[in-house]
Amino acid sequence: MKQGKTAQIKKMKQVQRKQKLISKNKLPEFNYNEFAGFLRARYYLTHNDKYNQETFEVASFFLDDVIAMMVNQNFTKFTSNERAVVKLNEVMQASLVNSDDKDWRYFVLLVPVLYDMQQFIVKEGSVNARYVAQAPKFDINFWRMIMRTVMAINFFKWQGKDVAEMMKTSQVIDDLQFKFLSENEKDDDFNLAIIAETFKALAVKIKPLKTENKILELNELSSSEIADELSYANKSLKQFKEASVKGVVSENVMNMLYAFHEGMAKEYNLTHTLWDADTLNSFAMSHLMSYWTPVWDSLDGIGGEVKSYLNFLSQKKAIQGLGKMVTDTSDIDRYIDVTALNKLLAQMSSERLENLA
Repeated sequence: MKQGKTAQIKKMKQVQRKQKLISKNKLPEFNYNEFAGFLRARYYLTHNDKYNQETFEVASFFLDDVIAMMVNQNFTKFTSNERAVVKLNEVMQASLVNSDDKDWRYFVLLVPVLYDMQQFIVKEGSVNARYVAQAPKFDINFWRMIMRTVMAINFFKWQGKDVAEMMKTSQVIDDLQFKFLSENEKDDDFNLAIIAETFKALAVKIKPLKTENKILELNELSSSEIADELSYANKSLKQFKEASVKGVVSENVMNMLYAFHEGMAKEYNLTHTLWDADTLNSFAMSHLMSYWTPVWDSLDGIGGEVKSYLNFLSQKKAIQGLGKMVTDTSDIDRYIDVTALNKLLAQMSSERLENLA
């Protein structure tokens, strides 16, 4: 039925009041880094002391993926002035399915933090103008089943199998996830021995960095030239740490960046003045873990310090071509983060894993 004049005017005034309110409370342009950074900082402040170091680092990685998926699934709302309604179960499941570059132990260690993480995101959403989160009653056995299924999917993915086709035509993924199950009177636990045996001879598949294989063939650096490069590294890294926000550049970061100086000199005969994107990417993939021993500290985001350090070196006129170098190493941060995480997870003893799970 068509509205009368009075009703139309009333409706118009309501719209005007709403528009005025929206205009008054209009959100600034959406900035993903600021949004994600705020939630990460809040999580650190509220949960860092709650968990063991290994558990917190794993949780931090997953939180990053969840935040990214929240925005990805509700991009239009996040980038408009509308408040996004985040369906948290769907977001978390999608984030887990996309975590196909993580060691299987990652999924086992996530289970104890999922409830708290759900509560954290819901609580933050209640006071965040960008989103509100919805989550059904938490069922830990449901999430253990999801974790077992994701591990089973990854097992076949890493062998190059067409998982989507397999799920349509067979029960092998479901059969494998049931093998990973160990039932008791109260909960559905993981059969860690079976899972470990299943993945024993299988390496995690991580998307490689882009390289053009244009590594310069230079004369081998002398011992004194390498010593000079390492001396420069110590001096430069000390200045980098002093110039950074206090506490951001940890010893883990310093050791990782030092490994670039040492490894690039020894493997490619390059001092820092000749660094380029292709060689940086190649070194990160092929040699970094031989020169750097990561520890459970500030792992999530540690790879991003490579670009911060390149910016620092550029400001000091110590390297050239920063723009191209940063552009062509766009994925090196995540690659380093995940590689370091997987290395530490693979080194974890079965006893330690069982205690943390």
